[in-house]
Amino acid sequence: MKIAKKLLLQLLLTFLSIILISGLPELIMNKNVSAYFGKVKAVFIEMLYLNEMTYLNQGIKRPFLEDIWEPYFYSLTILFGALFIALCFAQVLTWGTLMLPNFIRKIIKNILTFLESLPDLLVFALVQMGIVLIYKKTGVLVSNVASLGAEDRIYIVPITCLMLLPFVYFYKMMILMTEEEMGKQYVETSLAKGMKRLYVLVFHVTRNTSEGIFHFSKSVLWFMISNLLLVEIIFNIHGITHYMYHDFRPEMLAACLILLVIPFFLIFALFEWTIMRYSKRSEAL
Repeated sequence: MKIAKKLLLQLLLTFLSIILISGLPELIMNKNVSAYFGKVKAVFIEMLYLNEMTYLNQGIKRPFLEDIWEPYFYSLTILFGALFIALCFAQVLTWGTLMLPNFIRKIIKNILTFLESLPDLLVFALVQMGIVLIYKKTGVLVSNVASLGAEDRIYIVPITCLMLLPFVYFYKMMILMTEEEMGKQYVETSLAKGMKRLYVLVFHVTRNTSEGIFHFSKSVLWFMISNLLLVEIIFNIHGITHYMYHDFRPEMLAACLILLVIPFFLIFALFEWTIMRYSKRSEAL
């Protein structure tokens, strides 16, 4: 019950933060604090009556909730797909990397440090150029490099672009956390008892580093949500951010951000509840 109250409070504070942020353009443009709080109040009221909210589509007012669901789930598929693939690839490669000699691990970490410094737009451009190059050399079109309209769906290119940098972040963080965990006494004891290094790594060390990776993934997720806007603009994708940059009103920004945050908040809350419950049970044992 205590955990539920904490999570509910976090959700309400997240909504409040989004509403406060959505009013910032009013404050920046007019430099008027009263106008800012007036806009924040208006956005708050709009969120309470979200079912009546409208947006402009080619000069015609359309009901927001009636049109948003298909683009919304399309964007969620791209986001969830990119996050899931980045995490899985990073975890598998971390297990493989920790089986390698130290000097190779150092080289890999240096490469990852270089890769994480690359600008997002350069990564997106390189992915597009790679697909075009493969097509020119082999005649095989791996994926369309841009969507042709609202009904056209592309997945490979946006998911690849969105997952590359998070994959690098996860991979480097997992290596660092796992190396630190491998130096602990229980690992040496397990290896001394004859357990295989890979078994200890996968079933003991990974479990103990999972909580740290879970908390790290929250900041990576915010990075991915901000990059989703770039990906959808560059590849002409009709996703949820289409509504944010075609109807740049504070209430529209707040509504889209709240819709994006809700599913991830629920998933993270479920993981947090599981970790806390598991930790308490371990302490009791």
